[in-house]
Amino acid sequence: MTTQTHTRHAEPPAPGHAVETARGLHWLRFPLPFALDHINLWLLDGPAGWTIVDSGFNTPDIIAGWEAVFGNLLQQKPVEKIFITHFHPDHFGLAGWLQQKTDAPLFITPGEWQMVHALTDSDSADRLEQIYRPYYQNAGVPADVLEALIDRRMGYKRVIHSVPPAVSHVHAGDTVTLGDRDWQIIDGYGHSPEHASLYNAADNILIAGDMVLPFITPNISFFPGNAPGSDPVAEYLATLDRIAASVPNDALVLPSHGKPFQGYLHDRIAAIKEHHVKRLDKLHSVLADGGNMTAYDAMLGLFAHRELKQGDIFFALGETLAHLVYSHKRGKVIETMEKGRILYRLAD
Repeated sequence: MTTQTHTRHAEPPAPGHAVETARGLHWLRFPLPFALDHINLWLLDGPAGWTIVDSGFNTPDIIAGWEAVFGNLLQQKPVEKIFITHFHPDHFGLAGWLQQKTDAPLFITPGEWQMVHALTDSDSADRLEQIYRPYYQNAGVPADVLEALIDRRMGYKRVIHSVPPAVSHVHAGDTVTLGDRDWQIIDGYGHSPEHASLYNAADNILIAGDMVLPFITPNISFFPGNAPGSDPVAEYLATLDRIAASVPNDALVLPSHGKPFQGYLHDRIAAIKEHHVKRLDKLHSVLADGGNMTAYDAMLGLFAHRELKQGDIFFALGETLAHLVYSHKRGKVIETMEKGRILYRLAD
């Protein structure tokens, strides 16, 4: 396996500053208030104005950083478009604020926009309570942890600035003009409902969002909001195959976390796929040792190498369930219901 580490810049830009990482394409980095402590955002320079790709989390520090950018680079021309790769609050959190400030149209896929509304509409608290409580009960989550997890899911609208009043939808395979380049939308699944990466073939640049990251793997979770029959791990692996088939290995990759990299996109995709093979192997080993187990207990075994804080459990349990679903659909794991809990064991 190739382990190249070439990046375009030795150090990322300071908050509020931008670095031109390709002609007319500028890299911003802002801090995040959790373990994954940063996010990369992109500014695309066009003849008549700028395009912003992703917005950052709704924090005073990031708003201050944006104000610095508006007072410097974005003074030159207006912002004419805002493009959001997916609904997660580190990407969408300031979308409403940016739209209010710029009056620019906002572009997002229908699946991501639908999820924004599912988490913020006036009836969202009751609806989320109704679907997430049995989801966590079936998974065997202890009562005190369960309440914290439900509160986290219902807290989405507390961590975004505002919901834009209207958006323009983009779809898989569409070509959109952002800055002075044409970009093909590559749809992605497993990490979020309908993630949009952007590929410019003329200059061989991939704005990857969270689909391909250089040093971590994106969270792939099964949640009750998934479509019926959803198989997030399989959907994500298929997304990686689609990116590998559409984008050359030597593309300049602009990820949402980590540094831009070039020369090993396909190798990185292969490494991420291997990570999921190893995760499935470890899960099967946990089940082999434990017999009938709840998803919560399987999670504790799968993540025994690290201390799971309350905020980590939301993602760790979702990821465990996604791998259990993948294994169950392929006949590797058996599900049974017992006293309101789903139990899992290895197939004979």
